[in-house]
Amino acid sequence: MEENRAQAYLQLIHTLLNAPNGEEAQILQDNSELLDRGFLETCEVIASTLAEQGGENGAKFLRHLASYLAPLIDMNDDVNSNNSASEKFQEYASFFLELLQAEQDSNGDTAVIYPMLEGRQHLLNATFAETLQQVVPKLIAGENSETISSIIGLIENLSIHISDFPGGNRANNIEIAITGYQIVLNNREPGSEKWTETQNNLATAYNNRVNSSLAENL
Repeated sequence: MEENRAQAYLQLIHTLLNAPNGEEAQILQDNSELLDRGFLETCEVIASTLAEQGGENGAKFLRHLASYLAPLIDMNDDVNSNNSASEKFQEYASFFLELLQAEQDSNGDTAVIYPMLEGRQHLLNATFAETLQQVVPKLIAGENSETISSIIGLIENLSIHISDFPGGNRANNIEIAITGYQIVLNNREPGSEKWTETQNNLATAYNNRVNSSLAENL
């Protein structure tokens, strides 16, 4: 690892740890050239050091951050042979992960989520749905059941918010929500209360798809 790059990793981590709440996504976007496996390794080293020194909150933040960035970095490596495809995937995957983080930080507040959707509604399309299918398996791979349940819950909330979002293309929003609900169902215990709730959400989304199609043809 080059010394200058290692120093840049440390500086970025310092900036993130001291950033006002809600500004992390913009900082990461401004430093996207540093987001690679070396950065993830540095996050773990610093997290371990902080934990040993009693800085549990900082350690938890860095490990949580790394868990969100890892699938993006892994998928970016997979398509790196095609720069155009890589840049496109990174844009969609970053947006998805930013939305998940916002869902968690804001406790599902539409006053936070809707402006984010409004600002990048051009990304609410079939490619966004495909990105969910690629990123989520890597996001939950190797995680414990509690963490998986938390992530899946955030995805369901996001699917609801996209389905209800008044902006963008209505048909696209519904298709994204359907994809999200299907992913959630695949990671719920069949027959459980939460599985039934998701099944109901999916049925509503299918009904909305039919109604939207009929409205377009009238």
